[in-house]
Amino acid sequence: MIEPGDAIPIYPPPKKPFIILMQDVETDHLAPAQRYFYDVNGYVLLKGVFSPRECRRLIALADQMDADDACAYKHDGYPKTSTLTVLSRCAWYHSHLLETAMHPHVLPVIEDVVGGPVRLEEHQFLINYPDPDTADPALAARDQQWHRGIAPNFGSFESDGHYHCLFTKAFIYLTDNRPGEGTWVVPGSHRMDMPTHDLREFLDDTLACQLAAQAGDMLLLSETLIHAGPLLKAGASPRYSLVYGYAAPFMQTWQRYDPPNELLQRVTLEQRELLTGEMRYGFRRGQF
Repeated sequence: MIEPGDAIPIYPPPKKPFIILMQDVETDHLAPAQRYFYDVNGYVLLKGVFSPRECRRLIALADQMDADDACAYKHDGYPKTSTLTVLSRCAWYHSHLLETAMHPHVLPVIEDVVGGPVRLEEHQFLINYPDPDTADPALAARDQQWHRGIAPNFGSFESDGHYHCLFTKAFIYLTDNRPGEGTWVVPGSHRMDMPTHDLREFLDDTLACQLAAQAGDMLLLSETLIHAGPLLKAGASPRYSLVYGYAAPFMQTWQRYDPPNELLQRVTLEQRELLTGEMRYGFRRGQF
């Protein structure tokens, strides 16, 4: 979000067709060109959504959570490795992280691409580090750590000429993604009813790309899209991201992500609805 006193960044037109620039950082919806790009490609990169000051604040919260030994759930299911720290369930840890999940420039866009009200399925910081034992992590496109969260044939639908994914993520980049440090995507794979391992058999640089992004940018990504995280080169700085995953409210909660009762007792009604998805099959009521 651009805050008073912050300079509004101006970016040149994209050199590749894989990125579309956000035309107005104050919007709460995708512009027609952005929505079309998402429909076709399964993702869209929105530029300058969060200010440098807000990115610094979120990094400080990540470092605080990482150092807090009293936070027992942060690595539950996600043990630390030499190249990745996952700080899971971060919206439980600090109220600002729950508020950010409901940011007026984030949640309305998410609800549009999911197709209705959502439940906060996943919320975590990702901190990537270079592999100290690998001099050059460069891999062919087919050898990246490709994955998707849900299959297109049951995880998505079309309505009024638009694509909707029942499990969609917002990747908020808190540090610059320099060359070789961006998220990998296979544009258009969100529509392909093909297992990831089958695609890897013929995947090459003509089908995949690695996105360039700056701190404050947000990647809106369908979890039906085949994608991969980066492997950082030796000497690279830590790469901080804040990731929110949103699902249709009738979908079952991921492993041990049910919000604790003590949290639900102190949040607002709107926050409780986001955390629990209590409307369940009220999703898209009036459409059936």
